[in-house]
Amino acid sequence: MSKEISSAATSGLVGVLAVGVIVSTMPEYYSGIATKTLIFIGLAMAWNVVGGIGGQLSLGHSVFIGLGALLPAAMLLKLSVPLWVGIVCAAMISSLIGAGLSWLTFRFRLGHLYFALVTLAVGELGRIIVIGTEFLGGASGLLVQYKPWSILGIQLSVATQSLIFALAFAALTIAVTYCLLQSKLGFRLRALKGNEDAAQAIGIDLLRSKTAAMVISAILSSVGGSVFAQYNGFVDPEVVASPILIISIILFTAIGGIGTIWGPVLGVAILFPFGEILRGLLANSLPGLHLVIFGVTLVAVIRLMPNGLVGWFRSRLRFFRVQQA
Repeated sequence: MSKEISSAATSGLVGVLAVGVIVSTMPEYYSGIATKTLIFIGLAMAWNVVGGIGGQLSLGHSVFIGLGALLPAAMLLKLSVPLWVGIVCAAMISSLIGAGLSWLTFRFRLGHLYFALVTLAVGELGRIIVIGTEFLGGASGLLVQYKPWSILGIQLSVATQSLIFALAFAALTIAVTYCLLQSKLGFRLRALKGNEDAAQAIGIDLLRSKTAAMVISAILSSVGGSVFAQYNGFVDPEVVASPILIISIILFTAIGGIGTIWGPVLGVAILFPFGEILRGLLANSLPGLHLVIFGVTLVAVIRLMPNGLVGWFRSRLRFFRVQQA
């Protein structure tokens, strides 16, 4: 197992470096889309820990993303607290909120539907609190001017910094997901997803397992919010704390292949740039047409590939193997 993890880590590191080199050579517009795609891959992977591996439809992850984006920026601007301290504080608060949500729903066995409704309510409540809190920027948001780095005399632009953060965040979430799937917690979560009663009958603790998954997902989502804010510079609460953001993330994950390690990667990597490029090409000439085309494409993918892109690729691979046999 350790050899497999070491090999996967080496391959992942090489892949991350290759992606970084490719993106850095792109024109500014396309490198911006690629950087944002990496951030959304990380956010989708973070949600997939609970929604895919754990089998719980969480609609409230916008709270964690919003906290990660707004709190470090507010602490930096108004209290002169170092950015990394704010990121750690936001992650800790997110973990506590995630643990509280899990305890409330799983302790009293409220069921999957109630979990979705509770998280949706918390997400909307978080948006309202952010808009009404002056310290977090209120409805106007926060504008943060991040300074370029200087490493060994080499000046790194803000865009390069954003790319480094995005790459690191995407790699971190993929690594955490891989390790989780190979761990005892991952097997317990999949057992609970398949049949909660049977899993508990063999001694799996539902509350502890799903709370652990929620805490991991909340922390990763909060860090992703911080990376997203660093990329944008301006933190808009209607974007980072809106339930629409998490619905988009869920959609990308489901299309790629929910509960798998490469599903969120494929879903975001294919569909997010497609939507952004469509918007850039058609938004000025025919406003709204890019959304129609994007929507029709999503419906077609869902209709033709009910198990997601990863499921479709796996079925094609099995078909070819049978044909060769």
